[in-house]
Amino acid sequence: MLKVFTFGEFAIYKEDKKIESFKSRKAMELFKFLLLNKNKKVPLLDIYDIFWPGFDDESARLNLNTTLYYIRKQLDISSEELGIKEDYCLFSMKDIYIDFEEFLKLYDEAFKEKEINRRLFLLLKASSLYKGDLFDENVYDEWVRDQKEYFKRLYIDVLLEIGYLYEQLKDKIDAQYYLQKAFYYSQREDAWLSLIRIYENNHEKDKAISLFNQYKEFFGYNEYPVSQKNVNYSTLETPNIERNGNVLSLDLFNIILDLERLKRDKDYVMIELKLKKKVDKSILDKFCEQIRREDVIYFGGDELKIIFRGIKDVKESREVVVKKVSDFFNEEKIEFSIINVE
Repeated sequence: MLKVFTFGEFAIYKEDKKIESFKSRKAMELFKFLLLNKNKKVPLLDIYDIFWPGFDDESARLNLNTTLYYIRKQLDISSEELGIKEDYCLFSMKDIYIDFEEFLKLYDEAFKEKEINRRLFLLLKASSLYKGDLFDENVYDEWVRDQKEYFKRLYIDVLLEIGYLYEQLKDKIDAQYYLQKAFYYSQREDAWLSLIRIYENNHEKDKAISLFNQYKEFFGYNEYPVSQKNVNYSTLETPNIERNGNVLSLDLFNIILDLERLKRDKDYVMIELKLKKKVDKSILDKFCEQIRREDVIYFGGDELKIIFRGIKDVKESREVVVKKVSDFFNEEKIEFSIINVE
């Protein structure tokens, strides 16, 4: 079995023995790229543009074939698991552990989990996998840039959520540790505000003010945020399923949608509606009663997105869930249009 570690230092183990070097640097970089696109049909032209720019198609294909051969030979991968199929390349190895796949699995499971200690356990396990940014050494490669930022964003969300859970468990020391870690690793505004807030809650006002003054210009703040009466404290936290039933922020909703799209077996239906006018929260609360615990929602007043998760027969269920949503809004006499179903 292959074990591949992509967070921080890139490492591959074959039968628990570390592979110290690849046949070529190009082979290693191509293998990284294919890991990110596992089970996807990657057009050959896309690979040529990244790894053999300026080559004609025939020369690029020859180089690709040779490089794939080196990868298969060194890692004991069959041509069925890794090879060229018509005009695309496919890597579909099953007997392989990849740390970012495990991270995504734990993240997804954690945000479905309602029980606080179980959720915390899953998030701590996920955070322990993140030894550094994805393919840390590939700082300037565009083919990994978006995925690198994506996983970093998820990791910071994990750290923030761990901090909030420790707060709920009255563990101030660990809560502060994880919120500090989230901010100093990311320099993200929500992490900054959360850290100021926990300093306040822990009666460390001097620390809170010092941190605010240090970064207020960076984030464009004129007034100290936590002491203002009009502060909405809920905006200082990363929303999760537990805080408001199944309703998520748009950012978290999109993260969940991305995770569903990354699954090998697509078992979700996403519906996006545009309401003719804004409706109040009572309608949203009533709608939440009609869906399951694992389904999630983004609500923007006149915009509604729902992910129905864990669908057994997507093709058959798509019509059922569309009808269910339509019937609800028709009964409430709310005009709407369905603008997307996937």
